[in-house]
Amino acid sequence: MALNPLPSGTDDFLEATTVELAASSAAADPLAWLGASPGDTWFWEVPEDDVSWVGLGRAASAEPAGEERFADAALAAERILDRLTADAPDGAPLPRLAAGFAFDRNEPDTHWMPLGSGRLVLPSVQVLRHGGRSWMTVVDGRPGPGPSMPAPPPLEHLGVDPSDWSDDTEREHYRRLIRLALDAIARGDLDKAVPCRSISVDRRPDLALLLATLRHQYPGCATFCVSDGPTAFVGATPERLAALRGGRLHTAALAGSASRHDDPSIDAALGQGLLTSPKERNEHAVVVDAVTAALEGLDISPRYPDAPELLRLHGIQHLHTPIDADLPDGIGLLDLVGALHPTPAVSGHPADLASDLRSRHEGMERGWFAGPMGWLDAAGDGEFRVALRSALVEPSGTILYAGAGVVAGSDPDRELLETDVKLRAMLGPVLAASEAP
Repeated sequence: MALNPLPSGTDDFLEATTVELAASSAAADPLAWLGASPGDTWFWEVPEDDVSWVGLGRAASAEPAGEERFADAALAAERILDRLTADAPDGAPLPRLAAGFAFDRNEPDTHWMPLGSGRLVLPSVQVLRHGGRSWMTVVDGRPGPGPSMPAPPPLEHLGVDPSDWSDDTEREHYRRLIRLALDAIARGDLDKAVPCRSISVDRRPDLALLLATLRHQYPGCATFCVSDGPTAFVGATPERLAALRGGRLHTAALAGSASRHDDPSIDAALGQGLLTSPKERNEHAVVVDAVTAALEGLDISPRYPDAPELLRLHGIQHLHTPIDADLPDGIGLLDLVGALHPTPAVSGHPADLASDLRSRHEGMERGWFAGPMGWLDAAGDGEFRVALRSALVEPSGTILYAGAGVVAGSDPDRELLETDVKLRAMLGPVLAASEAP
């Protein structure tokens, strides 16, 4: 693990200073700061939770990799936070560490090389907005010039069809992946597989404009971005991996999907079909069982309802089971991330056999797609989500990713269309926020 936790000349301590920002200023919106630093930038917003955050630069960092990356990240976080002192007024939030990890422990390929296998960062400057108030925290320095312009307004929804941006060869390759998964399930090798696909477009969106659109269109999701120079990973994900608040764990099982419809009666019928489908309920139950087993392996007793509910989002709806638990002493957020990732919702089950099928046939590097992404603070609070509905923005274009769960009874054409629905969630905003080449 590459570790750069402390700058020289600080007597082994980092000092954070927090001040409140005027609510009427452009600087009060974290998104307005997005272009204020040429280096590392992190953004996180969940509108329905009334929280928005941006981090700029690196006051301290670590680059965990390999089999022990989550444990190494936990140790690095503890070391950084133990040496961080805070000067802040009453009611101010604690400084945050941002973190993100690749889906697999493999070394990243060319596309993902700028972001690496994972990183944990204490930003030099961070701005957090919550409850109508905004705070700026600076670590060992001065913030530099703030934004002079407000964040851009969101763009209107752009109707697109991902099949127009993919070719027949790519689509048939994905159908073949599903047939291979169904063969493995029929042999009894797997209960579930999650083949993924990607499409590339020759457009590079304006990141601030894209994020403004995503947070407006998907208020129940976590809109996120991590950028390193001209490369950025961005998305709006509905799937919570683990959140800690005051010693209580909140997680969820999210699996089983159906499209939405503008006609309320048709939309309700689609939702009811999802709730009553044996195939979708079976796919969902695999995830619930795996999440609870992972928690019980840490001596955590999870609580959850007997039946899933519907999580309705723009363009798609899912079966959703909220899960919570009281956390025993000695278990931190990154311990939970390491135990829960990857869930069968994104990896399949059993995980080792599903991973073997994926590595031999998927033909793409997932990178940070479907990996854990989030934040934590010195109080132990924080949240990580599974980085779905996401895209990798590169200098020459954008790669978008999606996957679908395959269980007994899945149909290749239907699963391909499900990935189209998921790709559409990002493709429309990406194209709307881009200029034509």
